[in-house]
Amino acid sequence: MRKLSCFFALATAAICCVAVGCGPKAPADMPETHPFKVKVVNGSEPIADVDVFFIATSGNVTINGKTDKNGVAEISSTLQSYTQKGAPAGEYKITCTKDPKPEHWKTDEERGQMSMEESNAYHAEYEAKRAEMPREIPKIWQDFDKTPLSATVSAGGGEVVFDVAELGGLE
Repeated sequence: MRKLSCFFALATAAICCVAVGCGPKAPADMPETHPFKVKVVNGSEPIADVDVFFIATSGNVTINGKTDKNGVAEISSTLQSYTQKGAPAGEYKITCTKDPKPEHWKTDEERGQMSMEESNAYHAEYEAKRAEMPREIPKIWQDFDKTPLSATVSAGGGEVVFDVAELGGLE
């Protein structure tokens, strides 16, 4: 009976801890963030699996997200392994990346048994196939110095839509 009482006391303490938020604490220099979404489309078609990176002019917070099947990325901010939803208020340049990925013609097991020379040849062939594939995202959107994409995050949060068909740039 005593063991059962002890168990319930510990279980109650654990539930209270979770409810109160005994999880990791935000670093002291973590800025306030605001909900923000980026939608990436080609006309009316969403583009999934796009990595979206916000480029801040100052600070050391990593701000990014990845689009889902609807082409929407919910942006998060990370500082010292602590992540919270949203982005700090400010103006940002943005890069979007999605490299084409050809199907592998060898299994993981077969690739794991290759010699270094065979592996290098396989990788070179894979990269050549990848280079020939059409891109869903313009290369310029991936270039930190040349990206035409930008957004302003305000205290109320928000959303921006980047449309490949409208902004162009596909080679």
